[in-house]
Amino acid sequence: MGLFGGYQNPGPGINPNAPKKKPFFRYWEVLWHNFSKLISLNLIYTLLHAPMFLAVIFFFETNNKFTYAMTGFLLAVQFLLEGPAMAGCARVLRLIVLDKAFFLGEEFKKGFKQNFGAAVLYWFIDALVISSVIAGYYVYPQLVQQSGSQAVYILYGISLAVALVLLFMNYYIMALQAATTLKKATVLKNSLMLAGLSLKQCLLTTLIVVLLAGIMVLLIWLTPLFMFLLAFFPAALIGYTVMFIHYPVIQKFVINPYYEDRGEQNPEEEQETPDEERVFTDRGGTEEPVKKQTAKKGKIIS
Repeated sequence: MGLFGGYQNPGPGINPNAPKKKPFFRYWEVLWHNFSKLISLNLIYTLLHAPMFLAVIFFFETNNKFTYAMTGFLLAVQFLLEGPAMAGCARVLRLIVLDKAFFLGEEFKKGFKQNFGAAVLYWFIDALVISSVIAGYYVYPQLVQQSGSQAVYILYGISLAVALVLLFMNYYIMALQAATTLKKATVLKNSLMLAGLSLKQCLLTTLIVVLLAGIMVLLIWLTPLFMFLLAFFPAALIGYTVMFIHYPVIQKFVINPYYEDRGEQNPEEEQETPDEERVFTDRGGTEEPVKKQTAKKGKIIS
């Protein structure tokens, strides 16, 4: 089926030593290669929010003595699942960014189970800070009215600053948990350090996440049918973007120094096989294409 110029014709091949593509182009290339995996990952993440959806349905569609108890139970189950679900996604997204071959279900399960306790702790810290910020939005204006002093807002500003720092740390926490065997306290400490070392990347990521979320909200506002897309893509796209921007920072400041101190090379990076161990040499991109020869027509004897 040579519909596009004849695939049998030998060409120069792909040069294995070609310069690495710029991050912007590699982002779209890796995204395209793993598009179906990102959709599958988003579906798994959505399914793990079934307790939350059931809690909403139970709360609004029932009115009996079990309504509040069952709603609270379902929300508690969702709370326990949220962190491990993000840990499973982080393990898969790391492999996608590294462009490794893997079985999605198996890797997600490993990330979910192996990091369950740590992920619940990280999510508890996130939920605590989020709750304090939301509560402060309602409490601090009332305190200002009671005290008559605008200085109370300084405390709210501090809580917002802490929330922003924690947001930047979250760009690294689950990725570090998925990629290393560090203790939980060390993961948090390193996440804080990496957030300080990569403020530009953190601000870029925040801008992109806000933009993607804004586009999704606009689409849903235009027509509620776009809510159907929430099950298939946005969460995985945001997670992939965060991992793509921030995992190189983890490699630079955490993983590579670890192997350099041991005199080893980071196994996540592509390694060249020594010449004496090579069975053959890949000359892709350097060979001259074989010119197609056409046979001359002979004379026809009538």
